[in-house]
Amino acid sequence: MLKQALLIVNPASGNHDNKSELIDSITKNTTGYKVTQWNTTGKDDDQKINKLLDKEDFDLIMVAGGDGTISLVASQMLGLNTPLLPIPLGSANGLCACLGIQNLEDSITALNAKKTIQMDILRVNGEICLHLCDFGFNAALVKKFEENEERGMISYFKSSLTQIFENNKFSFNLELNGESLNQNAKMLVIANGDRFGTGVKINPLGKMDDGKFEVVVLNPDSIKDWTALILAFIKEDLSGLDFVEVFQTNRVHITNLKDAVCHVDGEVIDDQKTVLIELIDKSINFFSNV
Repeated sequence: MLKQALLIVNPASGNHDNKSELIDSITKNTTGYKVTQWNTTGKDDDQKINKLLDKEDFDLIMVAGGDGTISLVASQMLGLNTPLLPIPLGSANGLCACLGIQNLEDSITALNAKKTIQMDILRVNGEICLHLCDFGFNAALVKKFEENEERGMISYFKSSLTQIFENNKFSFNLELNGESLNQNAKMLVIANGDRFGTGVKINPLGKMDDGKFEVVVLNPDSIKDWTALILAFIKEDLSGLDFVEVFQTNRVHITNLKDAVCHVDGEVIDDQKTVLIELIDKSINFFSNV
């Protein structure tokens, strides 16, 4: 008897011109499952997905989209033991990168190996966050990139250079582990995962099922600092940099004193003055290649 699989597709994600071909490939590679496809529309998707999951007991849920789509589906799966297989389609797929899944082939490899992790998630002011939330440099870069008519890595690189030479420094108050800390930073990263969608490892300590997350404070102040930071990214080792601090915790309250732009799982969120971030231990069963 065939198992039941639900395939949720975001038709607007990525640059796949022929998504029907992609969906056919997914269906052919999920032998042993009867696949039901459902497309997001951008309107009340969370409520519709909730009804779908209430209506039928699926043995597998597959999500073809970017970080935002995967996060949307995951938000309706809290308390379910059904495994979620991410299929990266977005322009930057940070969560999938953290799970060792770069393309459809990687997704199928994880499915066939039956390798999963019980992944922690974060709540950011009550909304779920799967891999990263950040303030400052990267969030402003993502916002600028979204507003730019150009697309692709060249445009992303141009935006990065512009951001580096803009001397934006932000101030935060962090309440964590029984302490109140004032921090100045170019970028503040709250990391459940270990890397951005570009592949840059921002959190070498990051494990998505260890019951804690990292708060990474980065404050490079010169071209020399930026060069050292880039080299550290290449080596995947931020230790020894005096402008980087890392805190491990399961709860942090952040006061955003200078209105730094905030970015959560691929989505830019403005006007985040105070942010409470809490970890929910081993919440969702994700397929993984790590």
